[in-house]
Amino acid sequence: MLSKQSVENPRDQAILVEIIHFYLERQEAISARTLSKISRLSLSPTTIRNLMEDLSHEGFLTTEGVSRGRIPTQKAFATYVSELANLRRTPRKDRKAMEMEWKEQPNDLWEVLDRVGRQIAEQSGFIAVCSLPEKEEYPLDWVRLVPVEPGLVLVAVRSLFGDLWCKVLEAADPFPEEVLKEVEGYICRTYHGRPVRIIRNDIMAGTPKELMENVHSLGSAFRLLRNAFDWREERGWHVWGRENLYQIREFQQSEQILNFHRALEDADLLTAVLAGGRQVEGSLVAIGTETAYPGLESSSVVAFPFSSGDGWTGTIAVLGPMRMDYSLVFQLVSQAAATLEHHLRALSLRPGPCD
Repeated sequence: MLSKQSVENPRDQAILVEIIHFYLERQEAISARTLSKISRLSLSPTTIRNLMEDLSHEGFLTTEGVSRGRIPTQKAFATYVSELANLRRTPRKDRKAMEMEWKEQPNDLWEVLDRVGRQIAEQSGFIAVCSLPEKEEYPLDWVRLVPVEPGLVLVAVRSLFGDLWCKVLEAADPFPEEVLKEVEGYICRTYHGRPVRIIRNDIMAGTPKELMENVHSLGSAFRLLRNAFDWREERGWHVWGRENLYQIREFQQSEQILNFHRALEDADLLTAVLAGGRQVEGSLVAIGTETAYPGLESSSVVAFPFSSGDGWTGTIAVLGPMRMDYSLVFQLVSQAAATLEHHLRALSLRPGPCD
């Protein structure tokens, strides 16, 4: 049942739900005559026509853009989604089979993330996107500090989620190899599972000073270590199902396609789009103009957060037209978030190399 704050009459609510379901399944406008034939309500075409007139007057239905009949408006979808808990329908895909596929154990975050992203893009028919924190928020697995030649040190940092980042730093003074090994061990024992940012902040505060007392230039050593753990970069951003954009009839104008492609290059897209959205069953949803993003005024986004359990949080979402099957999309995205969270937490519990 829809929210009575939006639709006062229960009969109006029932009619609007049927119209929305018809539109989601067929992407077609519906007339009062057609609705009277398929409706579960025992109402005459005249009565249904009058109810549809009332719903149009209240802003839930429109004739704009259709030759005959009516289609739901943004207001109708917003009301529908706000009460989605009471409108659950079985998704088109077999849920058990989908869960069994997701339970295969991946080797790292990126394997399961790519699998999940591709799957929800394929099964929804829309675009799947995922926003991840900056590199400095990733938990440390291990670090290697290797003197490659006089004045140069290779830094390799591996996160618990499977990333391996490398860079070569200049050292103003030679770093004794035995000191590098001591620092490696200290970092691994002390910071395994903690964000890389914490390591850099602690080094800036003077840790681990006691390990580098035999280094000729202590200041140079600390500068090198700070740079070794400085991985501040823009947030991670992943997109799947770009090809679906060309199959969504609402987005076939060249200007709309261009706007979408530009939006999908923006790593801050979800932050911007969801700022004006609403919370529904643990998700964030932005419908139509709620997205407040140029070119996405006729779109909707359904997003769920997922976390490693220690503050590291990402967001997985589906971006599509307002007429998306919200019940199906909610199930797909919520399952994806739960799957990612399960594997993240399993990876976070892996023992460190010094354990």
